[in-house]
Amino acid sequence: MTMKNTWKKLAVFTLGVLAIGALTAGCGGEKKQAASTNGKALVKTVISGTEAPLSWVDEKGEMHGYEYDVLVEVNKRLQSYQLDIQAVPPETQDVMMESGDAKVATGGYFKNPQREKNFLLPESPIGASNLVVYVTKGNESKYKNLEEAVKGGLKLVPFTPNGGAFRIITEWNQKHGNLLQEIPVQGGLSVAERIDTIKKGQYQALVIPDNLGVLDIAEKQGVQLVALAEPVKVNATYVIVNKQEAKLAGEINAALKDLRKDGTLAKISTKWYKSDLMKALQ
Repeated sequence: MTMKNTWKKLAVFTLGVLAIGALTAGCGGEKKQAASTNGKALVKTVISGTEAPLSWVDEKGEMHGYEYDVLVEVNKRLQSYQLDIQAVPPETQDVMMESGDAKVATGGYFKNPQREKNFLLPESPIGASNLVVYVTKGNESKYKNLEEAVKGGLKLVPFTPNGGAFRIITEWNQKHGNLLQEIPVQGGLSVAERIDTIKKGQYQALVIPDNLGVLDIAEKQGVQLVALAEPVKVNATYVIVNKQEAKLAGEINAALKDLRKDGTLAKISTKWYKSDLMKALQ
């Protein structure tokens, strides 16, 4: 069975579990949500259900995480809309946004030409992340950045095809004379599965945003990872909005601007990451 087919089955299963969780939440759930809109337009909003601490769904079907908490606060500040927040697998988010089924999404999204062409990205970021290189403890003293790691022969864990990290690495590789003869890619790998490939010795370096809880996941798997001193890139992360929803994007932008100004983003970031990630953008 191919990895692609395996992922499709996993996505269907995950969606099924999430749907069951929503249905079993109680008959009053939908009535409560409808009543809470207070005449505001309900907007389907999708977050990742599998990427803690960014956002995820627990065994009870409840949503958690940095981006979820921020969207809850955004909802309090919207004048004309109410975000109907739903958690789905990351690759399902892309399908729902591209088809127009969902109007808003978060998922640690970087700004790039394709996203700016296909969606509206409110000017105010929802968060920040460093794209860093994680290696096993001890190797951080041998290499200070990605260039040295690649020249030193460390094999990189495959990237998600067409993902934000893949695009950044493609640009990085071009600027560095194509040090990587081929950029490894493989779809459907969770963060835990990527770390497991290092544990098994298949790969020696993981290039990934630092807002996905990598160190906590690695510790649970018995792997000691350390980030190299120099990040590959510091990125602001954004909410993406349907191209036809300019007014909605404007209200989200205003809400995010207020949340950053009044310190709410810093408070939520400290809750989930023990530091204010937004300081990286200053």
